[in-house]
Amino acid sequence: MKKLLFFLLLSFSFCFSQVNIENIKADVTNDPKKFYYDNLEIFKTDPKSLNQEQLNYIYYGNNYVDYGFKRSEFNDILDEVTKFSNRNISFKKAAEVLEKAKDLYQKNPLNKELLLDLQKLYYIIKDENKGDFHFSQYQLLLETIKNSGTGKLDISPLVVTNFSDQMAALETSKVFARGITFTTKVLPDGSWLNIYKNGQDLFFVKTTHHKDLYKDDK
Repeated sequence: MKKLLFFLLLSFSFCFSQVNIENIKADVTNDPKKFYYDNLEIFKTDPKSLNQEQLNYIYYGNNYVDYGFKRSEFNDILDEVTKFSNRNISFKKAAEVLEKAKDLYQKNPLNKELLLDLQKLYYIIKDENKGDFHFSQYQLLLETIKNSGTGKLDISPLVVTNFSDQMAALETSKVFARGITFTTKVLPDGSWLNIYKNGQDLFFVKTTHHKDLYKDDK
């Protein structure tokens, strides 16, 4: 029985590795250039060369660096960009909106909605290579969320850094259907654990928040 238990635990450790947020927080706080900004530069030029650990430092490490911009202003401009990227607009208008999108990208290249907007806008102006590039960035961030845990237990939730990404995490589960309910609890580290339920199936998503989340933008 002991050998069987050891084998099961060993198999679990090989198949699953929960992302370690505390280690990422400590490393990025102590050396943001090495663990965050250097990896971010690679993400902006050659994202597919990054391994999973480096992607973890980018996606989750973003919580422990300064925004460098006002979130309210960023989101207002992003709403305008998204509004047009989802329409059938002219080449001229797409090029105009694209300039706003590129300015936002310099501030936050990790915003997944923005990455999809960039893909759509580049497609409109017939620059498919750049569109594909931004879509590949989007996919890597999505895979980072999917690889953060199993979502099947409260000790192995999928981990996201903002509330909008909860939906991306939830869409990977079989509970995402009519009849879904959820409860939320605040964890000792200040993060939130959402427990989704549909019938007998449960799915767990943990949301960590940016250190500046409650600071006044103005």
